[in-house]
Amino acid sequence: MVEPQSEPVFPVGFDDDALEEDLAHLPASAEETLRLFHKEIRRLGGIPKSRLMTCQAEGRDGTRLGGCVKTYIPWPDGRFGAVFIAVTHPDRPLALRAVAYGVRHHPRGSTARTVYEIADHRLNRQQRPLRH
Repeated sequence: MVEPQSEPVFPVGFDDDALEEDLAHLPASAEETLRLFHKEIRRLGGIPKSRLMTCQAEGRDGTRLGGCVKTYIPWPDGRFGAVFIAVTHPDRPLALRAVAYGVRHHPRGSTARTVYEIADHRLNRQQRPLRH
């Protein structure tokens, strides 16, 4: 009997400086949520493909995240999210590197940046001012 093929799992890397910057602008619960996420991806060996979604190339909010993927933290409908880019890996076809972690969507009227806006700024080096 043939064993069913398990779904692909992508190794994940984090930029500690970027995460520190992101956490500085988030509520205390964000750090605990991220800690649990790290624990889970260590246990799984990365992020399963089924937990990744393609980011919009051009979002309604003006973000440009073509080629990026995202996940919700905690899965499947968490308040927080992370945006990733594909990177090379020495032993696997590819890996993911987190470029931003934060709140997925803020209440209407909020001036705080979403995880998508943070990722867009980091990836595209836009000249618009940073706001938190």
